[in-house]
Amino acid sequence: MKKNLSLFTFIGLIAGIFFGLLLPQYTGKISFIGSFYISFLKYLIVPVVFTSISVSIYDSKNLKNRLVLKTIAVFVIMFIATFLLSSAIILIVDPAKDFVFENVEWNGNTTSFDIAGVFANLIPRDLNKFLTGSYLFTVIIISFIFGYLCTLHEKGNSLITIIRKIKEFLFKVLEYFMYLTPLAVFSLISNTVSKYGTVLLGVGVRYIGCAYLCALATLILIMILPVLLIRKMSPMTFLKKVNKIWLMTITTCSSSATLPYTIKVCQEEFNIPEEITDVVVPLGCTIHMCGGAVSFSLLGLFCSRLFNVDIDLAKYLMMIIAAVAINMSAPGIPNGGVVIGASYLQMLGIPLDFIGFYSGIYKLLDMVYTSLNVTGDITANVIINELSKRKD
Repeated sequence: MKKNLSLFTFIGLIAGIFFGLLLPQYTGKISFIGSFYISFLKYLIVPVVFTSISVSIYDSKNLKNRLVLKTIAVFVIMFIATFLLSSAIILIVDPAKDFVFENVEWNGNTTSFDIAGVFANLIPRDLNKFLTGSYLFTVIIISFIFGYLCTLHEKGNSLITIIRKIKEFLFKVLEYFMYLTPLAVFSLISNTVSKYGTVLLGVGVRYIGCAYLCALATLILIMILPVLLIRKMSPMTFLKKVNKIWLMTITTCSSSATLPYTIKVCQEEFNIPEEITDVVVPLGCTIHMCGGAVSFSLLGLFCSRLFNVDIDLAKYLMMIIAAVAINMSAPGIPNGGVVIGASYLQMLGIPLDFIGFYSGIYKLLDMVYTSLNVTGDITANVIINELSKRKD
């Protein structure tokens, strides 16, 4: 059954698409399956991240500082490269040319990303949100500190042994829970298709198509190519290993909900050691890079063209800096993609008239952005592991 899980999950995806298109009136009755599945995974996030990082930091006392800095550097480089690549595609395709959209009113709020706000957001104010991973960056910090403190005292050995056992138990639970994936995928994708499938036939097709084109180019040039050059892994082998994750990202649209599976794929499919995976992947899940780079470059350049806002070199550099800062400091915001997108446009002085329409098509965009984010986490993990081995 375990070997055929990906096949059954793919069948669930295809069946869900047809179910959502042909019988949309019944999708609401089975949506609880997908909701339960995501909720359960979200409650696994905090203990999985805490135990994984704590044990890894304890096991790699001399590696931890270099690894964190190296991880952040790789993610930032991938982000900037993706942003530049997407910008070039957007300028060539020019999706905003003669674009017509219905000016849907948007009543949401924007948010600010000042330094004080970043530190304030580190302190959990809602226990349920904390337990479901909305404060994942805080969990990562606590895990790093806990793992490091355990290296300073003899009693830390006993404590880490207990944490290690809990980690093994959690991954065993996850292994059995994976058997529900095909059913959950069927429920989630059928509900999505019934609600948003027709949007593709409307005026949003140009914007969505450009987003997917940028994502494809990023996958080939920013992810597959470096893995080919650095690890000598063929593109087909890489795609065969990561496509198991895409079934999850497309249906859940959540890097956090996919996190336990991402860790398992890195360890089992790519044979990357726990001490690297357990640091790189949760950190990547928190700062969300490549998908965010496509999202921000497309939204900013598209709306600037739509509303005749000139983008010179200085403003373009500001776009990149603002996008990096938002990606790394704004996890856990409700309706995150739309709220962050509106905040981004506001920072650039671009009208928010497009945001109402954008919120209507965002679900279809989020599918590819989340898939790109998680694939980027795996790519960065592969690159960092290879660089670490060469240095050793």
